[in-house]
Amino acid sequence: MKVVVNTISTKKHSGGAYQIAYNFLMETLHNQEDVEWYYITSSDVDELVGNEFERLKGSKYFVFPTQPDFKGSYQRVKKELIEWEKKYKPDVIYTISSPCYFSFKTPEIMRFANAWVTNPNKFAWQSMPLLKRLRMHLYRINQKRILRKAEYIITQSEAVRKGLLKITGLENNRIAVIPNVLPQVFNNATVKRAEEDGWINIVCAAAPVPHKNLDIIPRVLFSLKENHGISNVRFHLTIPEDDALFNRIKIECQKNGMADRIVNHGRCTQKQLIDIYNQCSICFLPTLLETFSASSLEAMYFGMYIVATDFDFNSEVIANAGLYYKPTDAKDAASKIALLIDDNKLQADLDLKMRERIQLYNDYSLHFKKTVAFLESVYKQ
Repeated sequence: MKVVVNTISTKKHSGGAYQIAYNFLMETLHNQEDVEWYYITSSDVDELVGNEFERLKGSKYFVFPTQPDFKGSYQRVKKELIEWEKKYKPDVIYTISSPCYFSFKTPEIMRFANAWVTNPNKFAWQSMPLLKRLRMHLYRINQKRILRKAEYIITQSEAVRKGLLKITGLENNRIAVIPNVLPQVFNNATVKRAEEDGWINIVCAAAPVPHKNLDIIPRVLFSLKENHGISNVRFHLTIPEDDALFNRIKIECQKNGMADRIVNHGRCTQKQLIDIYNQCSICFLPTLLETFSASSLEAMYFGMYIVATDFDFNSEVIANAGLYYKPTDAKDAASKIALLIDDNKLQADLDLKMRERIQLYNDYSLHFKKTVAFLESVYKQ
């Protein structure tokens, strides 16, 4: 079976999709059985993995300008892909960031994981400024239009699958749910809780987009101090230093005399996150919309107690291995963090539950095999 891994529309700033592409591409190098792998790769993804595929460049590994680039290279790349497909005659194309804005004659399996399109909620909508909200409405219309042309889809959660069934009208067996798993890079990571330094360190590793709701953090810090008398909590963020959101968070903390409560590490690779996770004892997930966040899996693996928004997309993964608070309610979030800090019995209970829960999501090779099995089922149809 000749399979093309298509990451031509995967961008370096696309958050989880960028790391998912990396993990899958690297696994193909170690799993060659019954599959002949080919790659059409964005220049962004090539920056991340290109050195590993050096020997395959020009024969099985091909780099294109990151798409869609409608004002630049799009039309040229479109023509080149048509010729490429004719020349190499693949059996299946697996597109990791879908839709990729190109059509193929080869059967294409789209990996789709955008909850904005399938199941947004009022909290996520309210987090967006008006202009961005209008753009998102238009984006959703276009995404749905393209998705209706899909023949096969892989997604990460049952909630998104139900949304996709409504949008596409596809039969049940054409949409596979393959849950996210702990990224391979963490399976070999050393888990070592940092020695106490007087701080209670909380990680909140997320991109600075409105629905991640990172601007709640200064209010949570203030509530911890004012309502619970806890002044030694420090949040670790992964926001680019020049981002407007980071400046707003920093200014609000400074106004309340809490400038030292924020440690920003900038944009991080998964390997860089290992050191941050080993400094922290709590993971804070204020997100208002997700398909399947790997952050909860990473938290359980590193033994960080989880405080997350009370949504199905969180509880479906974390279950009873974490605490939940009312979305956008900083006081409720602070109360759950304070409860964790003060209750040793609760900590011990969550330690046990996290160790049990992560066992469901810590085998990347199984995740990979399930994906390949679905690709094979499409090839045999």
